[in-house]
Amino acid sequence: MLRILETLTDPGSPDKANEDAFGYEGAYAWVIDGATDVADGPLIGAETGAHWLAHQASALFAANAMRYGADLRGLVRFTIETLALRFERERLRPPNGRHEWPSAAIAMIHAGEDKLACANFADCGLILLDDESDEARVFGVKHTSREARAMSRTAELIAALAPGEPPFDNAAIMAYLRDNRRRQNTEEGYWILGIDPEAAAHMRYWEVPLARPVTGLLFSDGFGSLVFDYHRIDPATAVRRAALGGLSSIVAEVRHVEAMEDPDCLSYPRFKRHDDATAVLFRVE
Repeated sequence: MLRILETLTDPGSPDKANEDAFGYEGAYAWVIDGATDVADGPLIGAETGAHWLAHQASALFAANAMRYGADLRGLVRFTIETLALRFERERLRPPNGRHEWPSAAIAMIHAGEDKLACANFADCGLILLDDESDEARVFGVKHTSREARAMSRTAELIAALAPGEPPFDNAAIMAYLRDNRRRQNTEEGYWILGIDPEAAAHMRYWEVPLARPVTGLLFSDGFGSLVFDYHRIDPATAVRRAALGGLSSIVAEVRHVEAMEDPDCLSYPRFKRHDDATAVLFRVE
């Protein structure tokens, strides 16, 4: 049985919409992190394409989870196909290229009687901590060599900014981000939740046997940064701290690192000082 203990979503900036979304329905729970727009201008939605996609997808998961039962792959495929149809119907103009397509990272679980299924695109993640265990299991968020190269290039681009120059006003940064986004949902690039139904076949998927009760965290990378980017705590400690001190205690430390220790984004290279941070704390018994 899936039991939701706490949820939290904290926007990275009060000046723009939160591009994270989350939800739960029956045996399902999920976190979605919309990818910051690098479009040439407004394309879809009242806020941003990232906000449109994340919140549309979350609503579709909630409305259709019970209909798909344990078929997590089917739910994700249906959601992508529906998003693609809605995009064609609601967009303000034709996109100028793949770099304008809205997209998002996700981590989603379905709790069965004796196993937990997990689906993932990109850098949202899942941490599971078995009762009486000292070490947690991590799914979906571990850095790859491609991500390490991206971090190195991010550091170079941030270091080259003029004093006070906003990163998303910088031509070199935007060219880099758009080039990277053009490779989404291609064999040469990476697979992600969006408006390309082919991505469903490339979704990362795990089935985790449940021998004993577990406590878990679903999270966007803005929340998980304390573990996987800033390396202040390990995954097991993150689950324990969330269970004992609440999800807000972790977000507070994330914001302290971002605002007080590295406000210039140089020690921990990133294009935004603060990212949206979202998590769902749960138990499966």
